[in-house]
Amino acid sequence: MKILRITLNNIASLAGIHSIDFTREPLRSAGLYGISGATGAGKSSVLDALCLALFDATPRLNQVGKLEQTIDGENQKSPGTLLRRGTSSGFAEVAFVGVDHLKWT
Repeated sequence: MKILRITLNNIASLAGIHSIDFTREPLRSAGLYGISGATGAGKSSVLDALCLALFDATPRLNQVGKLEQTIDGENQKSPGTLLRRGTSSGFAEVAFVGVDHLKWT
């Protein structure tokens, strides 16, 4: 599997929509990536979003999965999940090429 893009919205410390596109420069030609930054900058949130998009769960948090819809139609998660505090919706998606050379999103 080769990751092409990670896109997330309202995941943990990252408010709004963020996308990391590995098909564009400078990431396209880089052979190795490092994730660095200050505490709370969102390093683990990016990895959590990747796991959530691929497996519908994250290893470091219990009971994280799909956003559940409440009676009033809002998407909501209970405390201790990846959804950013004060938001009612979010998502994580990954685009990748599998070993069969088919693209998936």
